[in-house]
Amino acid sequence: MKLQLKRLISQIVIFFSANLGYQGYPGLKTGFCYPFFYCQACPSATSACPLRSLEQSVDKGNVAWRLLLYPLLIIGFLGVLTGRAVCSWACPIGLLQRGTGRVARKVKKLPIARKLGTHKTEKYFRYVKYVLLISFVFVTSYLIGFIFTDLCPVGFLTGTIPTLLLYPGKFVPNYFFPIALVIFILFLLLIFLIERGWCRYFCPVGALLAPFNKISFLHISVNTKECIHCNVCSYMCPMGIDVPNMHRDPECILCGKCVTACPNNIITFERR
Repeated sequence: MKLQLKRLISQIVIFFSANLGYQGYPGLKTGFCYPFFYCQACPSATSACPLRSLEQSVDKGNVAWRLLLYPLLIIGFLGVLTGRAVCSWACPIGLLQRGTGRVARKVKKLPIARKLGTHKTEKYFRYVKYVLLISFVFVTSYLIGFIFTDLCPVGFLTGTIPTLLLYPGKFVPNYFFPIALVIFILFLLLIFLIERGWCRYFCPVGALLAPFNKISFLHISVNTKECIHCNVCSYMCPMGIDVPNMHRDPECILCGKCVTACPNNIITFERR
C-alpha cells in the first residue's frame, strides 16, 4: 500500500502545482506545458492544454512548428522514460477518476455493466481516443479551426466552471456551450459507470502516450512462469487489462495496483 500512497501524494502535489497559474494570478505561472489533460496547465493561453497548443499549431492550415513541437517533445520525452505513467501518477483527471472508480466498481457488479465490460467489442471501442486525436484535434483544426477543446468536458470542468464561479456575470458562453454542457454531463456519467472510462476510451492525451508503452524504459513485468492465474491482478486493474497475458500493453497506466495486489509478488516495475 506504500506504493499507492506515494501515487496519491504525487497526484495531489501535481494537482496543486497545476493550479499555480490559475486565472488572476499570472505571476504564478509555472512556464511549463504539462503532459496531461488540464486546461489551466499550459502557458500558451490562460485556458489551454497540450491539445489546445496542437490545435493552434495547425489552425486553418497555418502550421506553427513551435506550438506543435513544444507539447509533443515534452510528451514524447516522458513517454520514452515512463510510458503512460503520467495518466496515473500526474494527471488531475486521473485523480478525479481514482475517486469515482470506487463507485464504478460497485456498478460493475450489476449484470448489465458486467456484460458491457466483457463484451467482445469493448476492446475495439478503446480505439475511439485515437480517432478523436487524429480527426478532432488535427484534421478539423487544420481544415476549419478549433474543435475538440471547444467541446472538451475536461476543459468544461477545469476551465469553464471555475471561471463561472470566480467571475460571476462576466462569462460569455459561445455557441458551443450547450453542446459542451451535454458532453460534460455524459463525461460524468461515464466516469461513475466505468472505472477509468475517460482514460480507456476518449482521452486524446492518453492516445499520444499509449504507443510509448512499447518502448519505455519503465514498464510492468509479469513472471508468467510462476503465475498461478488467480487473476487478482486483473480484477484490481482499473483499465480492465488481462494482466498475466499483457506485454507492454498500450492501455497500461503503470498505476501499480497489480504489483501490490499480486499474492506471489511476481509482478514488478522494471527498468530497461
